[in-house]
Amino acid sequence: MGRNLTLRLPEDLVRRAREVALKRGQSLNAFVEELLRQALAEEGPEESLARQLSWMRQGLFSSEGQALPSREERHARGA
Repeated sequence: MGRNLTLRLPEDLVRRAREVALKRGQSLNAFVEELLRQALAEEGPEESLARQLSWMRQGLFSSEGQALPSREERHARGA
């Protein structure tokens, strides 16, 4: 079973997406899932790693709400 996701999209975009999904014989949910899978498959490992490192530097993966140290800070040697 999948996880529910609520999105806020412009009405005209939703209407057009629904029309395309119907022409393909899909539900809107199946159509959006297919588009997401295609977009994510196009991202190679390098782009994925760069994106995740960027998130980490911004503190998006910090459990304490603080930015994580940069590579330079992590590897700094005391003089």
